[in-house]
Amino acid sequence: MATEIYNAYLSPEDLEDDEYLPTFEHGVIESNISAELRFFLKGKNLGRVSCSSAEYRYLENESESRQPDIAFVAQERLPIRFRSYPEIAPDLAIEIVSPGDKSYDTEARISEYQQAEVRLIWIVNPFSRTIDVYRLKTGVKLQRFVTGEELSGEEVLPGFKLALNDVFDYPADPNPVPDPRSTRNRKL
Repeated sequence: MATEIYNAYLSPEDLEDDEYLPTFEHGVIESNISAELRFFLKGKNLGRVSCSSAEYRYLENESESRQPDIAFVAQERLPIRFRSYPEIAPDLAIEIVSPGDKSYDTEARISEYQQAEVRLIWIVNPFSRTIDVYRLKTGVKLQRFVTGEELSGEEVLPGFKLALNDVFDYPADPNPVPDPRSTRNRKL
């Protein structure tokens, strides 16, 4: 639902293509979270953070790969060769909902991450300014964090805290545009 509502922020011209590129907002969120993780990890030898340009090849079909918006791999699981495509799933996968993401695609990614034993999954919803947390040990059950709250890295990143106010540190769009694809917005 959040994905469909998020599309309301786009102009009709932005919605014409089937393929959407990440928005400026997406980039700001990605850099905010990455910076917080990098600052926390500096000098601790707990592991490494990578951004969406890193490709993980842990799927059964060797020609497929995944590129989480942000990922963390624990120190003991890091690939020997950094100039490679890890054949492991990350310990933490963070996906930022983009305007073109369908809710069923997001659900499929969550399921895929859990099947690959990703221990912690964060789904960042820019429109609602929330982060949904999925844990491998609890299955598909999620916990939603809202602006003003703080989530933790739990056993994946012990001691790490992330304030949602630091993730969504920019003003909300004061004039959201209705989604022209929504049947609720069409005149019958």
